[in-house]
Amino acid sequence: MIKIPYTLKIILPVIGWGLLCSFFSYTLILTAGNLSDPALRFFLWGTPFCLLVLGLFFFLSCLYGKEAKIINKNVSNNLNVNLGKEEIKETLRALVSFCHNVYLFSFASGLMAVAFVSFGVSLLGSDWVSFLVVLASGLIGLFFFASFSLFFSQQVVFSLVKQGRELLFKKGEIAEDIVLSSLKSKFYFVFLFPFFAVLVILICVRPLDFNILVLILIGLTMALIIGRVIYSYLYRSFYEIDKFSRTLNTDKKNVFMVGSLDKEIVDLGNNFSKLSEKLYSLKKESDKSKEESQKKVAELEKFFDLTVERELKMKELKNKLKSCSKKQSSKTN
Repeated sequence: MIKIPYTLKIILPVIGWGLLCSFFSYTLILTAGNLSDPALRFFLWGTPFCLLVLGLFFFLSCLYGKEAKIINKNVSNNLNVNLGKEEIKETLRALVSFCHNVYLFSFASGLMAVAFVSFGVSLLGSDWVSFLVVLASGLIGLFFFASFSLFFSQQVVFSLVKQGRELLFKKGEIAEDIVLSSLKSKFYFVFLFPFFAVLVILICVRPLDFNILVLILIGLTMALIIGRVIYSYLYRSFYEIDKFSRTLNTDKKNVFMVGSLDKEIVDLGNNFSKLSEKLYSLKKESDKSKEESQKKVAELEKFFDLTVERELKMKELKNKLKSCSKKQSSKTN
């Protein structure tokens, strides 16, 4: 049976999504752009050729890189449970590096395609409006392509990273902190989605008069404000959870309190509070057991000292009796 490389599960969907983003930008330019004949011919034939070359480079770079070889060797559908500690660590590092490379290559290849097509169209006689349409459409496709590659790759390796950490824990070792990005940075991607959605509308609307432009700018500003409010709200909840976990103290009862009104956050807070109470109870029981053990040890030591002292006195008394017996015997003789 032919073994399909695990990295293809990441690469092929990313490439498929990239083709979809390219087709979207390609159609948007043909619909909204007013290209000159030479620029149009260049765009119709040069764009597919450029995407083919860059896609092939992206595919080969991701599939035959050092990290891909390590992953395909140690992973089938799941992580090989017979791996040693160092092999598991190496695989985890390879997974993180591979996700980073997929995002990096997707962004770099998409940016090169946008630059190639935009400047090619500009050099072949199109006006500045058509150039801006091509550039904006390409950046829209690039944003969606790079965002998907980052999020999707981390989603695929999620279970593998968790399994690797569990295997290391069973082998008596804690996995090193391997991270690729933060939730904070991902929220910034969410902010940009309304912007690019409005940009698509802006490109397609013809003619573009002042009222439409003002309406679009107001809508975009409103979307960004709402996005920022949502981000601040969610990030503040996560920050409170992180702060509580760092200050958790078993010497006293800790109650997790947060201003969130979301059911999931409230339930998580209640579970944290129950966990803290349980840890506190276990600490109290441990301290009580330790105190009782110390008392028993003290009693045993006291009993031991009394017993030893008794035995020493008995031995001393026996020696005196023997001495007296010897003296008595000598007098008798």
